[in-house]
Amino acid sequence: MEETQIRQRLSQLSPEVPWAHLLQFAPNLYSVTPENEKFYKKAWGLSQVGEVLLDIAQTQVRGHSLQGKRVLDLACGEGGHSVQFAGKGAKVTGVEGRSLYVERARFAAEAMGFANSIEIAQGDVRKLPATLGTFDVTVFSGILHHLGQDDFDGMVAELGRVTDDVLLIYTHISTEMSIKNHALKGPVKTARGRTGYLFREHSDNASAKEREEQVRASLDNTHSFWADEESLVSALRSAGFRVILKAVHPHVFGWEKASYRPILVCKKG
Repeated sequence: MEETQIRQRLSQLSPEVPWAHLLQFAPNLYSVTPENEKFYKKAWGLSQVGEVLLDIAQTQVRGHSLQGKRVLDLACGEGGHSVQFAGKGAKVTGVEGRSLYVERARFAAEAMGFANSIEIAQGDVRKLPATLGTFDVTVFSGILHHLGQDDFDGMVAELGRVTDDVLLIYTHISTEMSIKNHALKGPVKTARGRTGYLFREHSDNASAKEREEQVRASLDNTHSFWADEESLVSALRSAGFRVILKAVHPHVFGWEKASYRPILVCKKG
């Protein structure tokens, strides 16, 4: 796609809403620039998380290569991680709930030459169809801590169902520091007895449209559930993951913040 075409398409994708993912469409054309400091910093951080997940996947997946592997990118947003994995030869299926992000992700795949290796579907990650099948690698980055208390048990079980080999999770958990820093409320328990705290995502009276437009918040639940680490690991074990590792290095955030923003590597066999 020519740069003029890319710029024209970008102008049609709600340019007033800053991009969450940092993507380079042409030599001097990015989804978000350093001038937009607040959003650039966050987008750069997400791209670095993606690079870490990519590096880990290549060391842990069977055969130590992503070439030809099936990758599921859940809550893929604008497709930043999908593009990174497709760049290593993977066939990627992205699932995303927000229509704007779906449009942007499909555009990014086309503009960056991955239209044949990335498929983006609009859908709720909490309601994955049985026909979706299973994948060598499942990427679950930045979404678990945006799901509600009633979603946690079923979602982790679904991650076990769709993953054949490696699950990569980047999430927030409840710790003494995160409870204080993010005004978490609790403790509370899920139906299966997993312990965590609640984070407010939306006001109680927010409309469906308002929730949809808060693109960096949950899709619809008023509060999200941040499990404590023990509960998260226990749930993953119950979902069929035999080995669960925590990435200490490399990690994007400083030691202190990384304490409640773990990257977990979960292996089936």
